[in-house]
Amino acid sequence: MYSQLPRHLWSLVKPRIVALLCVTGVFAVYAAGGASAATVASFVAAGALVAAASAAYNCWYDRELDRHMDRTADRPLPSGDLDHRVAFAFATALLVAGTAVGIAWLPVETVGYMLAGVASYVLVYTVGLKRRHWLGVVLGGSAGSFPVLAGWTAVRPLSTEALVLAAVVFVWTPAHAWALAHVYREDFTAAGIPTLPVVASARRVRRAVWYSAVGTLVVAAAAVPFAPAPYATVLTVGGVLFLAGFRQYHREGTDAAAVRAFFTSNTFLAMLFVAWGVGGATGGVGPVGQLAAAGGTAAMFAWLWTARPALDGVESAPPVEYHWVTARVGRLAEYVRDNAHSPRPSKSD
Repeated sequence: MYSQLPRHLWSLVKPRIVALLCVTGVFAVYAAGGASAATVASFVAAGALVAAASAAYNCWYDRELDRHMDRTADRPLPSGDLDHRVAFAFATALLVAGTAVGIAWLPVETVGYMLAGVASYVLVYTVGLKRRHWLGVVLGGSAGSFPVLAGWTAVRPLSTEALVLAAVVFVWTPAHAWALAHVYREDFTAAGIPTLPVVASARRVRRAVWYSAVGTLVVAAAAVPFAPAPYATVLTVGGVLFLAGFRQYHREGTDAAAVRAFFTSNTFLAMLFVAWGVGGATGGVGPVGQLAAAGGTAAMFAWLWTARPALDGVESAPPVEYHWVTARVGRLAEYVRDNAHSPRPSKSD
């Protein structure tokens, strides 16, 4: 039993979620101008520990509910392989350690945003709304916004730019979460969790996911006047591909299309924040850097769609919509070409 303890504890922290939160937080640090290696390391350590604590508290609180879902029934807590008291103590130790590291090395405001993220995810979402209302994922999405605010304030005072990027994560969350919930809707139904794919018609879910995806781009575009050039490039190229990844789900609502939408959303958010951080740290890049950002974004999505990752044994839908992307890129190129050759009005006009 004790030989399995490290593996059981590791499963509580949801490493992939913690990694994505660290990406948004760390690149917010660099977008704000960057910091010393010691500050960045302290931010990563504190942020990862606090995020891991949130995940572990979530697993501890949901242990009875998880027994009703095939996806989670064999996890250490619902299966009885791990004592819930050990899990609670582990989560508390992570929270204390992360808070201590933050207080020792980071601004108090930064630590405050990290702890606000814990409160949002554990208290607002897990305890307050998850079992009661389909809006839980929407309001609980604020948890993912706080690492952005924490990262920015580790370097400089809060600004409009940071608030807009935090809002991007907030608006992005429903499309991401509901695409996942669509695949696991039978599990959520069995557990009595009123997520949107459980309580609403398939048509309404597809529409809500599409609106969230479009809303993500609208909010992300609001940061362009503040953000460095690589951000705008990745947003332009990645935005078209992001919508392409959700288009088939919006039209058909199949499980395979939901899987593709889910992984597309992860890729888009990560690349957007990488571009934001790199641009902030370097002060912008030249034409070659812009071209590399555009090409790298397109290549990443092409690789993702070709690899066709799976969820719950459901493989991502094949990349059948390259023609949709090509058509829109072609129209954009025609528009630029036509306007570039049209005569400019004279002052006398």
